[in-house]
Amino acid sequence: MQALKKLFAVYVQLMYTLSSERRPEFDWDEQNERHLANHGISRSDAEDVLSGNHILLEYQMEGNEQRWVAVGATRIGRILNIVFAVRREAMRPITGWAADKETADLYLKQWGLE
Repeated sequence: MQALKKLFAVYVQLMYTLSSERRPEFDWDEQNERHLANHGISRSDAEDVLSGNHILLEYQMEGNEQRWVAVGATRIGRILNIVFAVRREAMRPITGWAADKETADLYLKQWGLE
């Protein structure tokens, strides 16, 4: 539980900085970029979701790695779920998919866009 609190603190620090112009660091390689592309999600789509206003939907363990599921919007308005991990001080997108209607409605309602 203590490790989870520490990881969440790193996440919060990444997302809420004093400078709103500062974007979080991302951990990309050919594997995660290709995997997201197979789901119709570009690198910039994932970064838009994780850098912008998003909602954390759930937390899951995958082996020894803690992963989060976030829902958010891209610059062109696609509402996506993105699974990511925090490795060191960088966010690593793992996979993603288009949000279903219920999740998209939750996101829009949360941000007063519905």
